[in-house]
Amino acid sequence: MIDALFTATAGLKSQQTQIDTLSNNVSNMQTPGFKSQRVAFGDVAVISPGQVQAGLAPERSGAGSEIIATRALFSQGQMIQTNNTWDIGIQGDGFLEVVDGNGNHLYTRDGQLHVDSEGYLVTAAGNRLAQEVQIPPDATNIQISQGGQISATVGTDTQTTVLGSLELATFPSAVGLQSVGGNNYSATQASGDPSIVKPNENGAGMILQGSLEGSNVDMVSEMATLVVAQRAYQLNARVLQASDQILDTINNLRQ
Repeated sequence: MIDALFTATAGLKSQQTQIDTLSNNVSNMQTPGFKSQRVAFGDVAVISPGQVQAGLAPERSGAGSEIIATRALFSQGQMIQTNNTWDIGIQGDGFLEVVDGNGNHLYTRDGQLHVDSEGYLVTAAGNRLAQEVQIPPDATNIQISQGGQISATVGTDTQTTVLGSLELATFPSAVGLQSVGGNNYSATQASGDPSIVKPNENGAGMILQGSLEGSNVDMVSEMATLVVAQRAYQLNARVLQASDQILDTINNLRQ
């Protein structure tokens, strides 16, 4: 019965993490470029690989469940047309590389760009693009190609001037990226080092000006998974309660 208490507790903790993750997904349905997350579960063994190699057998059954990882799903979100000059959506693979206030290189799919007080392109969170593209204050008729080239008419010029280019970062395994909040991700050993490439080349996605990528949260799937998680939580709670009642009965036995 003592084992049942700890097994049920492990199940409660795992399902609570699942519910928290689903809640975060639903709350970010309207967040541009947000990628839903999924929890990977694993069973808790009561015997080590070394003991198996030694020919030993487990003394009892498993010890419950545990969270192995929580990873983002990088499926494509729906493109939403905004007609805003500095809104860009990434159709396909790749991330915008940005630099935060501490000099850390982060990666995002959120294309809500604007020009800061010094003329540099920054994200909605205020992080400057790693390419440090600077836009003259008198630039008009700004165009961003699918390949990321930014061109505009500057001042009284009649000819179009190329102001810079957007680049995308791709990873050997994007699922290994670590979310650090604010629609940003950080590279890890699991993701591998980024490769900086031109949009629409070498497998990278294209840039769509005047559009934003919506979140890839599927409400129907999230609600169905939430129902299952709630039921699993309820059943684990009942196991915990039943184990406690049996222990109480044992403690009150009289000879």
